[in-house]
Amino acid sequence: MLSLKKKIKPLYLLIKRNLLRIFLIRAKGMTLSRYRNIIVVAPHPDDEVLGLGGFITQCLREEVNVYIIYLTDGEASLPDIDPEVVASKRIGLSNAVLVRLGISGERIFRMHLPDGGIPRKNTRGFDEAAERMRQIFSSLMPDAVFVTHPLDTWPYDHVAAFELAEKAIGNIVPACEFYGYWVWLWYSMPLKLMGRIDRIHTSCIPVHNVMDEKKFLMDLYLKSLASNGKPWSGLLPKEMIAAFHYPYEFVTRLR
Repeated sequence: MLSLKKKIKPLYLLIKRNLLRIFLIRAKGMTLSRYRNIIVVAPHPDDEVLGLGGFITQCLREEVNVYIIYLTDGEASLPDIDPEVVASKRIGLSNAVLVRLGISGERIFRMHLPDGGIPRKNTRGFDEAAERMRQIFSSLMPDAVFVTHPLDTWPYDHVAAFELAEKAIGNIVPACEFYGYWVWLWYSMPLKLMGRIDRIHTSCIPVHNVMDEKKFLMDLYLKSLASNGKPWSGLLPKEMIAAFHYPYEFVTRLR
């Protein structure tokens, strides 16, 4: 029975990805011209590239100011290696990505929250973390904030990231647009929840012209191996990675 499930799962995931693509086939396109300052909130070093690498590249080419907030250092991706070693390496990889993108140090924020333990709403530490993020938002006054989608259901750090950003954005930047970008949603969201995606407010971002650059950035994260032979980002499902090679990215407007 287990073997049968293993054989069926890749087919199920392929069907789900294609159903999502069909579901959003008429999603409106997003233009960059109205943005001058944007913030991307990444639960772990690599989420910003996997979910929005093409969009970030396009923004930078259009001279949009891009700021990135890393919530964790990604230290829990390889449980058999010292977390401090993993964190150091993943920070180093993200720095290499940022150098490649041309995002300078003053536009990078690291909150060093626990990987696998970003505080959820109504739990200890949530209000303090949201206030730290609010202060960053308030100092930058962005036109738009992008965070992992609330249906990015696993790992739960991605949902926690959304909850923190939602709390932090509040009413401090009334004109700021708020978006959820897709990472784990492609892989882990149950099909029964597909109807909860707000199709009307979901936009398709064509990234055909920057796919080579996005793949290069993904390789920086996913092809650097630890001593155990695994990527420092952990072993991500190949069915999930396939979605990041599509020549478009999706975001859903949340307010």
